[in-house]
Order: sequence, then C-alpha cells, then structure tokens
Amino acid sequence: MPREFAAALVMTGIIIFFGCQLSGPEDEQSLLVPRFLLLLMGIFNAGQYLLALVRHRQGIGARLSLAGYPLRRVAGLCALTVLYICVLEWAGFYLSSFLYLTVASLLAQPMRVTPGGALRRAGVSFICIACLYLLFSLGLMVQIPKGFMPF
Repeated sequence: MPREFAAALVMTGIIIFFGCQLSGPEDEQSLLVPRFLLLLMGIFNAGQYLLALVRHRQGIGARLSLAGYPLRRVAGLCALTVLYICVLEWAGFYLSSFLYLTVASLLAQPMRVTPGGALRRAGVSFICIACLYLLFSLGLMVQIPKGFMPF
C-alpha cells in the first residue's frame, strides 16, 4: 500500500474519531464551528485520496514527492506549536502569542534571519497582538488567560 494512501486512511480515521466525539450541549449553534472544521478536514482528506491516486498512476513515490520538502522546518514549527499550547495558561495569551508569532515567522521563512528582519517581524507580531488585546480585552471584554502578566 502506498504511503500517501496510508496517510489518507489515517486522516480518515482521525476525522471519524473526532466526528464520533462531537457531542456537546444541546445548543446546535455551539457545534457549527466544529462541524464546519470537520467538513473542511473531510474535503482535504478527499484531496489526499485523489493526490495519492494521481501520484500512484504517475509512478511518483513518496520519496520523490518529499524531495525538497522542508521537513525540519515543519517539524520545528509543529514542536513550537505544541510548546505554545503547553505554556499558554502559564505565560498568558498575549505574551505566549507574541513569542509564538515572532519565533514562528522567523522559523517559517526560508531566508537567512537578519537582525533587522527579526526586529521587523517582532514589530509586526507586537502590532498583531496589540490589535488582539484591543479587540478581545478592551472591546469585547473576553476572559483571556493572563498567566503571570497583570493585564
């Protein structure tokens, strides 16, 4: 069995698992977003099957399709995301999100990191987090995990 087809089967299993777990309050509106995300996952999963079929017919193996793929960078971003989720409650939403956005934007770029580029990315991350602060904390007054930060 080709690896891409096996990956599509694993994704189908994940979708089925989350679909079976999707039960919640009787308020149907609270289930709209999870159902929409499951629908999107299903569409992408169908695309996985089509891609596996096309690559199998063309004789393109998994090694050839992964040639040039930035696997280390993607693995680093996945590890960073897991770390972000782990420290979110402790460090607070705004600080951890600022650090996550800054570091992720530096890891994701294929070019060499320069001090000026890092400062620009930190500035853009700060502006994004400031807009989120204005929107959620001041505008909508949503409870956000504060962590050890006073705001």
